[in-house]
Amino acid sequence: MKNKGFTLIELLAVIVILGILLSITTVSVNSLKKKQDEKNLQNVISSILTGAKEYNAKNRIQVGGSVNVEELKSGDYVDFDEDKYFNLLKEDVKVTKNQCEKNRLKVKYSIEVDGTTYNDCGCEEQIDGKESKEICTE
Repeated sequence: MKNKGFTLIELLAVIVILGILLSITTVSVNSLKKKQDEKNLQNVISSILTGAKEYNAKNRIQVGGSVNVEELKSGDYVDFDEDKYFNLLKEDVKVTKNQCEKNRLKVKYSIEVDGTTYNDCGCEEQIDGKESKEICTE
């Protein structure tokens, strides 16, 4: 009598191979998700910087002055998912308007989130001494 079917060793080999494939897929998906979350954060920050420019056009922020992200949100200058980006709604998170050092006729807007300063493309130079990223809003 011949037994048909798989042996225990064959079944274990298939399970191990499937486990390896699943772990490789999980690592790849997590990496892509992290990159997408960073891109989404940059889009939200870009939206906030653009909203600050619109706010400035109507309310005139003084050079060296700032506006809270919460105020921009309540004034419908920006719109984003509060649950995912709750750290951007803290009262101490502000968009600051400054003059460019090399060209005093230009201004730049910047925001600090989680220790990183994000600047728009208003100036050629970045803030010295701190990690900063440039986000073009134009």
